[in-house]
Amino acid sequence: MSNIQVSVRIPPQLYEKLLAHTNTVGLSKSKVIAQALSQYLEENKKEPSSLEERLLKVEKRLNHLESNSQKDEPQPMLSPTEIKSETSVSFETPPLEEFSFERPIIDETGAILERVGGTSQSFQEDLGEGVILDMVYIPEGTFLMGSSLGEAGSQICEQPQHSVNLKGFFLAKFPVTQKQWDIVAQYPKINRDLVVDPSEFKGSDRPVESISWEDAVEFCHRLSQHSQRPYQLPSEAQWEYACRGGSTTAFNFGPTLTSDLANYMAKRLYAKESSGLYRQETTSVTAFYPNSWGLYDLHGNVWEWCADAWYSSYENASTSGKPRVSSQHETRRVLRGGSWDEDAYHCRCASRYAYHPQAVGVSRIGFRVMLMTSAM
Repeated sequence: MSNIQVSVRIPPQLYEKLLAHTNTVGLSKSKVIAQALSQYLEENKKEPSSLEERLLKVEKRLNHLESNSQKDEPQPMLSPTEIKSETSVSFETPPLEEFSFERPIIDETGAILERVGGTSQSFQEDLGEGVILDMVYIPEGTFLMGSSLGEAGSQICEQPQHSVNLKGFFLAKFPVTQKQWDIVAQYPKINRDLVVDPSEFKGSDRPVESISWEDAVEFCHRLSQHSQRPYQLPSEAQWEYACRGGSTTAFNFGPTLTSDLANYMAKRLYAKESSGLYRQETTSVTAFYPNSWGLYDLHGNVWEWCADAWYSSYENASTSGKPRVSSQHETRRVLRGGSWDEDAYHCRCASRYAYHPQAVGVSRIGFRVMLMTSAM
């Protein structure tokens, strides 16, 4: 997989200096700076100097590059992972196959009004040992992201509603399961170690949980190296678009949710539905109905990590669905979908939550992977 290999050549102190400077320059300039810095260190291998001397020289080079680059809107600081994942690569997917499914449409009491058949296309990524990863094609389209002021449970962080135009992409049919995690966690290490069996609630077809955002990113890197396809976490725009599946209601099944449709704290009511089960643990990713694109478990079971850094509103959010990157003032990442331990308000299509990327041991957090069909 093609990327900028600065972390291999540059000592940690120099790399941190580089990242600090990317807070005030655009991504394209940060790439130029990274390449220039790498070349500089290569050229000076025969002239060893102290780290302090190198830092001074590097800072002069960075300042020179910044002052002479064309001015544009400042971009927030990128993490090492984000810098490495920016370079696009060409790849092929296996032939797509059509699959069929059935989904319910409900009213505000939770009663099923009708059952609708659907079809989507997907391919299977062979992980090894008979374990596969189903990737569903999500067609390009435009949707209104966020919640309206009139939606029950609507939060300021879900506003303003705004139009987002997305290119087509592939999204995993299910959250990453424990058997999928077990295989990929044993692939060669890229940046960090992974615990092979981190989940509190055991079950090969249950979602993997109790993992950090950094763990999820490492999983994507290892899977990318194995498959030669650039797997990533979805942006939260991609996640919400996929979750809605063309719907504009609070949930992709309709105006409410029930424990027959999702795993959540159903004893707390959202609309006019009856009180339901609070299972107090995760369930199999195939336990409930899919949405209109054949995706499962988008409401409840486990929160799902997204690529985006947390911002407290959608002011100045991208209209193309690109993930928003972190700044020096905010390092938390976005979670979507709710969990087995949240009420329906937190399981809405528009609901979002922030959590620290290093956090582990939370049995309510998992993820699913995304694959672009072309550069965003």
